[in-house]
Amino acid sequence: MARFRGLLTIGLTLALSLGIVWLGLAGQGYTTMVYEGRIRSVKIDKCGHQPGLCEGSILLGGQEDEGARVDVRIGTWIKRGDNFLTIEDLKPGDLVKVQTFRLPGEATPRAAILEFTNP
Repeated sequence: MARFRGLLTIGLTLALSLGIVWLGLAGQGYTTMVYEGRIRSVKIDKCGHQPGLCEGSILLGGQEDEGARVDVRIGTWIKRGDNFLTIEDLKPGDLVKVQTFRLPGEATPRAAILEFTNP
């Protein structure tokens, strides 16, 4: 019986400790933001061995501001109407809306969904 109590005490202490740690980490998630504008430039950093496996970044903005650089990684949804595209299909001058997220410690936001605002 004493052995059972000892194990129960250790188990409950461990569960309580993990619960407190998870509550402390809850506020350290990612941030999201939506960018809208014209693509000023497209930079492809690396490509895989098959079409559609390229990743890089785009620079959004007008001529008055510096613009916003957004990473476009493999698996990013790039959508024009009902068609899905890849980073190779993006061109300077395209008008887009980009939903992004940024993980803690990252300087550049990542694109999650990129949609063309003019079909």
